[in-house]
Amino acid sequence: MTKALSWDEFMDAFADKFRGPVATIAALHAERYLGSTHDLALHLGKPVLDIGSGRGEWLKVLKQTQIPAQGIELNERQVERCVEQGLDVIHGDALRVMESTAEHTYSVISAIQVVEHWPPEMVFDALKLMHRLLDHQGLLILETVNVASLWAWNHFAYDPTHLTPWPPELLQFMAEKAGFSRVGVQYYSPIPLQFQLPVQSGGWEHVSQWLYGPQDYAVWARP
Repeated sequence: MTKALSWDEFMDAFADKFRGPVATIAALHAERYLGSTHDLALHLGKPVLDIGSGRGEWLKVLKQTQIPAQGIELNERQVERCVEQGLDVIHGDALRVMESTAEHTYSVISAIQVVEHWPPEMVFDALKLMHRLLDHQGLLILETVNVASLWAWNHFAYDPTHLTPWPPELLQFMAEKAGFSRVGVQYYSPIPLQFQLPVQSGGWEHVSQWLYGPQDYAVWARP
């Protein structure tokens, strides 16, 4: 008889099946975020905070490049996996941990594929806390699903813990109202052309963007 899993074990298994191999996701994080993070952490001499560390993909990249970093993760099984890899991860609620942390502690704060799991008011409260914890020259990176793309929206529906779809303009606006400046959006994971149906040109380009826009985006912001 197959043993029934706990919820944390189920979500850990879900990540392995639907998120993709740890090495693949780690390589994506390195390609997107490592350059800026490395330079800023070195310049400011302050660690990185990764919220919702999951299986530790991003923390593993940071450790390999000798960037001091700490994670916060609510899933106990995934915390165990991170600790087994020698990663510094706190098991707990992100907002409570941030509330008990001193101001301007971090050079970079990242939350990769996290905010879609939280209700809007919690995201706004978290953004204000992140603003308080970042160095004055620090950087915030918020990556989430690009629900402005119908292709990506289909993948959004796969995760039973997804609560809030965040159109790029809305998350950018919220970051600005939480106190951040120089807030911008970067898009990632374009849909390969072989999976796209041809869409007529001449004013129909917006339809193609709606159907086949990039799967992910990140809000980049400064305090």
